[in-house]
Amino acid sequence: MRRAARVAFVLSGLLMWSEAGLGQVLGPRDQPEKRAIAAPETAEAVLRAVESPYLSEDERSRLRVFHGLWTESDLAVPRLRAKAALMTGVLDDRSLNDPSADAEDRAEAALARGEPERTIGLLQGRESARSARLRAEALEMLGATDDAKAAVSPVVKLLRGKPATSAEDLVEGVRAIGVMARLEGRPGSNYQNMMQLLVQAQQSVDRLYWPALLAQAELLYEKDNRKEAHEAAIETLTLNPACARAWRLVALIAVDGFSFDQAEQVSRALNGLVSRLDPDSGRTSADGDLVMARASMRQNDAIGAQELVRRTLTRYPTMREALALEAATEALLFEYEAADGMLAELDALSPNNAFGPLEVGKALSEARQYEKAAEYLEQAATRQPKWAEPVIELGLMEMQSGRDLRALSALRRAVELDPFNTRAANSLKLVEELSRYETVESEHFVVRHPGGVFRVMAEEMVEPLEEIHRIVAGAIEHEPSVKTTIELLPDHQTFAVRITGMTGIHTIAASTGSVIAMEAPMEGKLHEGEYDWVRVVRHEYVHTVTLSRTNNRIPHWFTEAAAVYLENCPRDYETCRMLVASLMNQAGRHLFDMQEININFVRPKHPSDRGQAYAQGHWMYTFMVERWGASAPLRLMDLYSIGIREDQAMQQVLGVTQESFLAEFREWAERDAATWGLLPEVSLGRLLLDETMADPEARRKVVDSLSAFALGTAFSSSGLHGGRKYRVSLIEPRGEVIDRMLGRAPDHPDVLELKLEEELAARGGDADAEMIPLLERYAAARPVDPMPHRHLARLYLASGAGEAAVPHLEYLDAREQKSAAYAVELARRYAAEGEFRLALQKAERATQIAPFDAGNREVAAAVAIKAGDLAAAERHIAALTEIEPQHDAHRQRLKRIREMRAGN
Repeated sequence: MRRAARVAFVLSGLLMWSEAGLGQVLGPRDQPEKRAIAAPETAEAVLRAVESPYLSEDERSRLRVFHGLWTESDLAVPRLRAKAALMTGVLDDRSLNDPSADAEDRAEAALARGEPERTIGLLQGRESARSARLRAEALEMLGATDDAKAAVSPVVKLLRGKPATSAEDLVEGVRAIGVMARLEGRPGSNYQNMMQLLVQAQQSVDRLYWPALLAQAELLYEKDNRKEAHEAAIETLTLNPACARAWRLVALIAVDGFSFDQAEQVSRALNGLVSRLDPDSGRTSADGDLVMARASMRQNDAIGAQELVRRTLTRYPTMREALALEAATEALLFEYEAADGMLAELDALSPNNAFGPLEVGKALSEARQYEKAAEYLEQAATRQPKWAEPVIELGLMEMQSGRDLRALSALRRAVELDPFNTRAANSLKLVEELSRYETVESEHFVVRHPGGVFRVMAEEMVEPLEEIHRIVAGAIEHEPSVKTTIELLPDHQTFAVRITGMTGIHTIAASTGSVIAMEAPMEGKLHEGEYDWVRVVRHEYVHTVTLSRTNNRIPHWFTEAAAVYLENCPRDYETCRMLVASLMNQAGRHLFDMQEININFVRPKHPSDRGQAYAQGHWMYTFMVERWGASAPLRLMDLYSIGIREDQAMQQVLGVTQESFLAEFREWAERDAATWGLLPEVSLGRLLLDETMADPEARRKVVDSLSAFALGTAFSSSGLHGGRKYRVSLIEPRGEVIDRMLGRAPDHPDVLELKLEEELAARGGDADAEMIPLLERYAAARPVDPMPHRHLARLYLASGAGEAAVPHLEYLDAREQKSAAYAVELARRYAAEGEFRLALQKAERATQIAPFDAGNREVAAAVAIKAGDLAAAERHIAALTEIEPQHDAHRQRLKRIREMRAGN
């Protein structure tokens, strides 16, 4: 039923997001300025039709406007300008009040502005299908549902009895069926019938009638079939690049998929439509503003969303969508009385409406305010019981909150109302599957799993989980009131459906409150790969505990900072470099202030800003603990839980303003960063200048290079002081210069790294034994760089000095998140030295990162036997019988180990 769109651009995949804290990528800051996304290439058939020689000039003008290709002279005609204004969403354009404009266009604009009485008045005496549909929607907006059904019923009956012959009547008939379905509830066959009629309108009656494609896109989106909805919206734009509703749909799909940068680009395109219609107005698109308000709400930026919504309400004070979103923003700020007051005002305009409570409930559900969300979603479902959307949202919310019986009931009802809704169908299938999952229970956790080979991991998770609880609950000084459910899901697609109801989410674990869903750490096409699940779940459990302690009221940066802090793992080198560059205002970076850090979690201006927000938040949290003690963050959490704003809370607990906190943090951060070997007392530039005192030409080149670095153009991946290779290469002989600097500053980390680079280049990139002293010196001078440790571990292992390799392997293993290689090698090293307990610890870590790797299990079982831990050996051999059931040897070994245990 869909055909591929001819487009000139491709919207990229979903925005990668992660609640798991697995590290953020350091990206360049010198990104090109964000621009509006380009429109698809207009279909050649449209261009040919507009240029047809048989058209009169009036016909050509009408056709140009219909396809969004108007000229300035076309807009001089009020009737045509009104069509262009309605098409682009400029609902307050002067032409839409001009009596010469089509009454139905004026009525539709009035309805979109939230003026249903005016719509009904303008349609007085009109009997077209479009008039009947608009009249019904206006009556529905006024709460007169019976009158709305009566208004639209003749169109629906006529369409069923005698199919319409024009494309417009077919589309309007389908829209009328949609109104009736919302008011009455309809069987699934209605959806198929509606799609068939729309395809007939566009394929058989008029291939260039873009409203048929738009209606298809909107219907598909209503069914949460976002892929095909996106295709249909893009194809609509090939027939009419000025269709604001199609652009809006593309932006909404981007927001749904967390592709906020793409949504912003489309919002700019919508603003461009407004400028094209009225170049001097300086106004923005209401469609674009409301889409970006939804994006801000999804990113927990209620204040930013509120500003956008209120800008729309200044122009359209009774627009229902904007009024409902304004109430939702108040609820997100925990101003429930204000939100209820706004909903009451909305009720006065649209009695007993469901869309207001629905918007508030959806927003609160995403903010994990599940109890309050349930109140509003149940109210919406009660008010309009035949409308599937509130019931779908209620079911998804109950699923996220872990109340599976309620979720099952709601989702079954939702699928009865709308069997073609993808999210509802996916989620119902998953909830029914989850109801059949096996469980493993401990004091603070319930682990749910699909059985089979996953039982192996689930049973092993209990002990590490209780250790995670001991660490996190002890640090936060709080225990959630209910056990936390850990859902071990078999593949990435199942995980994505669990989190959002849709496939296509790029992360591996997420906390929704009392439920932590995680994908099994496995290799293969259906999986995201192996990972250190203990670290990931510890991060997520911090969210569970802090959200519980604060009633889900906690600044974004603060909950992420606490989670990364309690991962209790060293920073990686790229993070250290990024932080120092920000601290020293290098490469276009700066430390975020307290407003910027929250904004950059949700609206990053540059690709690496979100990564810096994670890293800087962790750094600030560490400073807070060191400066004011471990109780300081907890006292802040208690104030956040009762709604105290961040600046006020800091003054009460820390005794400083946010500005003073940042000033003190900066001083502390410089001292901390100095221990990383990234802030030497004498800079490399200073050393270079000193070396070239006697050579004016060389000195000039160094000064030019340093100036380039100061402008951020020399920042490279070679280290914080990127561009130093370039600077030194200007000076000949290079090696002699480096040696002289090393003689003057033998422990200078930058000079040591330069010397290493020289030596490695001379050896084709492979270090040899002669370089060991130099590598050790550099490792001591810059303890955050893993490079020398990789070389040293390899060299010591190759030389047979395994004991000397151990500290370097430990260094690397502490920072490794996705590979068990270092842990396995350490297990072997410790076993070779007779340190069987240490060997078993590392073998266990290897099986946590890669629990379904048979080789790791073999190592762990062998080490456990040597360590005298037959219970651990039995566990790993039993795991092998599940991982490789085809190998009878595993069952024989399991029998023997059980006999050995029985004999003891």
